[in-house]
This record gives sequence, structure tokens and C-alpha cells, in this order.
Amino acid sequence: MRPTRRIFLAGTSALALAPLLAACGDDAPGESGPQGKAAEPEKSAFPVTIKHKYGETVIKQAPKRVVVVGLVEQDALLALGIVPVATSNWFGDAPGRIFPWATDLLGDADVPKVIDPANGIPTEEVIGLGPDLIIGLYSGMTEAEYKILSKSANTIAQSGKYADYAEPWQESTLTVARAVGQPEAGQKLVDGADAKVAAAKAAHPEWQGKTAVCVTPYEGLFVYGPQDPRGRILQELGFTFPEQLVDKGAAEFGYSLSEERTGDLAGVDVVVWLDYDGAPAGMKAIFEKTDTFAEGRFFDINDSDGAYYVGQSFVTPLSIPYVLERYVPQLEAAFDGDPATKPPVVKN
Repeated sequence: MRPTRRIFLAGTSALALAPLLAACGDDAPGESGPQGKAAEPEKSAFPVTIKHKYGETVIKQAPKRVVVVGLVEQDALLALGIVPVATSNWFGDAPGRIFPWATDLLGDADVPKVIDPANGIPTEEVIGLGPDLIIGLYSGMTEAEYKILSKSANTIAQSGKYADYAEPWQESTLTVARAVGQPEAGQKLVDGADAKVAAAKAAHPEWQGKTAVCVTPYEGLFVYGPQDPRGRILQELGFTFPEQLVDKGAAEFGYSLSEERTGDLAGVDVVVWLDYDGAPAGMKAIFEKTDTFAEGRFFDINDSDGAYYVGQSFVTPLSIPYVLERYVPQLEAAFDGDPATKPPVVKN
């Protein structure tokens, strides 16, 4: 099943709505339970003013019921000791959309309810959960949705400094931390994940300045651009974005090129495909004529890779160490230009 345009522009690849991680169990019932025990707010953390796309939100005290209408912010909350009342559906069937890199942090708390934003944020459902803080940083929250939600609870929309779904994970993590009164803890969380990325970069000086891109088949060749979290993580590892794939008129975090433009992947040092097996035959025929294909400078991540497939798009301070452990060996194998070197099979 292909996702709607709205959900795809949230970052899903063409097959991302296929069931994933079903072994984790079913979603919990809709009742929202008590949250985990959060750390005490840091001194002078409140009141705090959060600026965003639709104005600013003043939070006067630590929230007790947080609903996540963005797609990934639950990770930052869990890392800070807060279990949200609800999260938003994006990938798979993991209960509460809490994935392996974060499940230990759930503790004995009730699994969050999962809301469905496929046709927009279900504002009535969100309000009915009785939140005192609504977070939608990695989201496409509209102004109309913000106005409805903000009448009932403190609501934080995407920053507006970037395209929707393009805010760097570092900034969104710090914003979540400020909103719940833990800015110093948030900074430590960011620093820890950044250190993991920096270590991987330092271990691979041969990647510096070489090109890499993440693509998927969707309305032609969909390119995750330099603003996208998938593109940014490659840049943070030392790669650069291929000039021949830049769409200077693109206002989104990614964009579709014509199927024929698949030939522009020639000369790219590493191509990371999402769901290559789902590509049309014509697209595969074009790609398989490139030197990138002939030299084995590519690999595919798809839903058979389970949690790793999720984590490659679900870029958070908790998922990054989990993903790097699997991603770096695949990048190494593809980068060497020897088709006999096969990227390792991912084991979840």
C-alpha cells in the first residue's frame, strides 16, 4: 500500500506503512495511563518561551500530560524520563510506537496511545486526551490545527526556520528539553549522540568530501535532500550532497525527479536506497547501467530490516547509536567500490 502524499512528505518511503515489528505486540487500549517518573525540572527552567512557526508558547510549569503529534519526539521525552500520553503513527506496529532503542525507558509505565495523523492531526482526539502540552516539531502542523490545539493546551509547532519535517534532530531535542524544564539534560543528550556521529566520522577520513545520497522510488526518483534528517546524517559523517541532484527550487526537505534522472546517480560515491526492490523495472534498468551499480557503491534498506529500517528515517538521539552500529559497516562496504564486497546483512 502506498502512503498518502502527506504521510510520504513526513519522510516515509514507499513501503513504510507495511507492518513492521509485529512481534512486539499490539497497541495498548486507548486509555492513557500515568507517565513515568520524570526528573525534577532544572532550576529556573520555568517559565520558558518557545518560539515556533505560528508564534510563541509560554510554558509556566512542568507538564504532566504530554501528547506527541510530531512523528519522533517521544524518544527525547523518554530519554528525559517522561512517557507521553500519546504518540503519532508513522512506522510499523511497535506498541506505542516505542522502538527497540527506547523500550527500556518505558519502564512500568502504560504504553502510549497511538493517534493517526494520515489525514491531518486529529485535533478532537488529541484534546480529548487532556494534555497540558502538545508537541509537534517533526510535523506538518497547519496553522488551523495549531489554533484549535492551542486553545486547549500549550502547543509547540515546528520551528519555521526549516521546511516541515526538516528541523535538525539536535534542535528539536533541545526544544523538547526546554519545554519540559530540562535544558541541561537535553544538551547532554544531544552531546552524547553527536559524539557517536563524530567518532564514526573521525574513523573514516576517506569519506570526507565524497558524495552520498539517500533515495527511494516515489513519483519517479525521490531524493532526500540536504535538509532531510537522512541527508543530514550522511553529511555529519563527512559526505557531501551530490551537486547533480540538487533541486534549487525545492521548498520541501526532499523532491521527486523524473525516472530518467535515476541516471544522475552515476558517479555518486555511495547511494543509500530505501525500498529498491519496489522500484519500477525502468528505474532499475537505468540505475543498473551506472558505474555506481557496477562498482557496488550502493545498498538497500527495506522493511525486511525491521527496526533498522525504521531507525534510518527515525533520526533521534536514542536511535542514532542503534543505527550507526548497522549503517557504518554498510557504508564501508559500499564505499570501497568493489562489487565483491557485499554490505553486511543487518541483524536486529
